[in-house]
Amino acid sequence: ANVADKSEQKRLMKQAEDEITNQYTEELKNLTISQGLILVRLIDRETGNTSYKVVQELRGKVRAFFYQGFARLWGYNLKTEYDPHNNPEDDEIETIMVLLERGAI
Repeated sequence: ANVADKSEQKRLMKQAEDEITNQYTEELKNLTISQGLILVRLIDRETGNTSYKVVQELRGKVRAFFYQGFARLWGYNLKTEYDPHNNPEDDEIETIMVLLERGAI
């Protein structure tokens, strides 16, 4: 965001993406479907945006559309919003996260 040159921004984004890919690919490949669903919800909880919006902002609308289609094949919805007040599953996740943040578990 602090770089005015578009080509430099693109290079830095690609470098960051490569680092993240190298660091987390193996762990993400081994997630169960349930763990993946929780991850999608936690991304929304931590960023305030759905996974779809995050991908859309970072990678563009076409890539976000492609990822959403692929996610739907595996039972995910990247547009799912985190709502611990109206969704019992999100409420459980919130309870666990609060306990983790407090160091209780």
